[in-house]
Amino acid sequence: MKPAPSTSSEETTTAKVSFKEFLQISRWSISLFFRINPTHSVINLLTSGFLGLQGIVNGYIFAKAIDALVQAAASSNASMRDLYPYLGYLLVFNLMESVIGFFKNYSASVLRNSSYAQIRQLLYQKLQSLGIQSLEHPEVNNKIYRANDFLQEVVPYNIALVEIMTDLVQVATSLAVVVAFFPLFIPLVVAATIPYLLNDKKFRGMIYRFSFENTEGQRIAGTTASRLSTVVNLQEIYTTNAFYYLDKKYMTFMNWFYGERIKIFKNWRLGNSSFGFLTDIVTLFGYAKVFESLVLKMITVGTATFQVRMLSTFQSSISEMFRSVNDLFEMSIRLRDTHALFQIESTFKAGTVKMIKLDAGPTIEFKNVSFCYPRSDKFVFKNLNLTIGSGEKVALVGPNGVGKTTLVKLICRMYPVTEGEILINGTNVNELSVESWYQNLGVLFQDFNLYDQLTAKENIAIGDTTTRPNFERIKKAAASADALRFIEEFSSGWDQLLNPAYTGGVRPSTGQWQKLAIARFFYRNAPLCIFDEPTASIDAVSEFKIFNRIYSFFKGKTVLIVSHRFSTVRNADRIIVFKKGQIVEEGSHADLMSNSGHYKEAFDLQASGYSG
Repeated sequence: MKPAPSTSSEETTTAKVSFKEFLQISRWSISLFFRINPTHSVINLLTSGFLGLQGIVNGYIFAKAIDALVQAAASSNASMRDLYPYLGYLLVFNLMESVIGFFKNYSASVLRNSSYAQIRQLLYQKLQSLGIQSLEHPEVNNKIYRANDFLQEVVPYNIALVEIMTDLVQVATSLAVVVAFFPLFIPLVVAATIPYLLNDKKFRGMIYRFSFENTEGQRIAGTTASRLSTVVNLQEIYTTNAFYYLDKKYMTFMNWFYGERIKIFKNWRLGNSSFGFLTDIVTLFGYAKVFESLVLKMITVGTATFQVRMLSTFQSSISEMFRSVNDLFEMSIRLRDTHALFQIESTFKAGTVKMIKLDAGPTIEFKNVSFCYPRSDKFVFKNLNLTIGSGEKVALVGPNGVGKTTLVKLICRMYPVTEGEILINGTNVNELSVESWYQNLGVLFQDFNLYDQLTAKENIAIGDTTTRPNFERIKKAAASADALRFIEEFSSGWDQLLNPAYTGGVRPSTGQWQKLAIARFFYRNAPLCIFDEPTASIDAVSEFKIFNRIYSFFKGKTVLIVSHRFSTVRNADRIIVFKKGQIVEEGSHADLMSNSGHYKEAFDLQASGYSG
């Protein structure tokens, strides 16, 4: 069954770029390379222009040598000395061509090998600047997928742009020569080339449009294949017998996808071969006219050789130039998303107010805050008012979906509030520069990062990259997170890689990973520390130890804890109970237990579950 293509209204654009778009993408690509490596970009450009002259210069010298050879052969006192000057010219020119060709190939190799990593860096720097709100949009995700898929084409696109310089020089020089002896050849070649080019352009568009319309299907299939190729995912896949289901799902789509592409390629190549024969016929007709002039003794053998070479050069260079233009237009279609990503501006503008690195925890105030997520009209909060004092330890509790994590995201400035304002020490969080705000913030989300390409020590030290790693601080943070013992038991200790896919690597348990993540935030020691379900995978004993240390370790710091486990929040200065986006209760554990409200009911229910 044919998988359904993507139907996003923003993805209905045809597989074409306008000439204006083409120029914009080309200008962006060239400026990107001159920004990354200006020296080799200039060398590549200049040497390509020179090499475009090699055909006519070499052909002219060779033609003169042929005429000298014919004259010498007809003479009774023939001598090789008459040919030495021409052979010398050819030698000097070929030497120059070799030297310049070396610099061209070398500069192109440098650009190919050195630019890709820097272009990828520029892309992820751009994505980092856009913010979560922009990056969660489905169409932006499709653009990111296609940009990553075709990012490697930025380099060949730039090289191809420069190669057109060679084709243009060859077309211009050979055109000037051909006009002088056979002007009719020019429109004949152009006319014979057009059907080939139109066929080529048509099928290039078809193949891109097909891939474009099935971007989401490719993403889904790619994710499925990734799950089947990732060791940690295979545990559940094996035990649930899901392997063959996922394998079939992946292969059904990919067999259909590549089957359709092969059909397009078949018709594409058949058309190109048929129309390409037309230019061969025209070129042979041109050869016949030159040979006729030679037979009638209107031109010399050398001149005939030169004219035949110029006919061939004009035909091949103009066909190559048109093909290169088609190539560039096709590549520009694929690079359109990469170019578009670099042009996107964050939907949440950066603030300009610089916040100093705080010594004490900040005060956070929600004033009449209402919020709904982008592309949704359902409010998570409505007129929420809440103040968290400097140095206060506050816990947020309540059922799933009541807005606890959303509140954290708003404090982290991942989204702007729909109405109202959030004040940090009296300043609207939207007015703060992100970088200065984040230097005062430490957040451990439920879906924390696993840096399995780093060592155990680096996994903790990455929590604070503003200074050189301090091993004593790292050990103290690990001890506070109850991670010290298992780290020191690793075969490589603190230098242990945390992925068995790497030589000597190991796979920590889920609980160990969570302890490493908590240690990272002990090490960060930010003025505002937010823990969103920080101990979901940790045993009760370790959890008790960690939370006692959190409350004592972050003295003077503002701490916000989101948790479903009431045992982890009972020692907070204040517990805030949420229900349907509203605060329904707040107070200390003792206060809330004496009120017989939502908190007490949930606490008693959870306690009975543990005791049972």
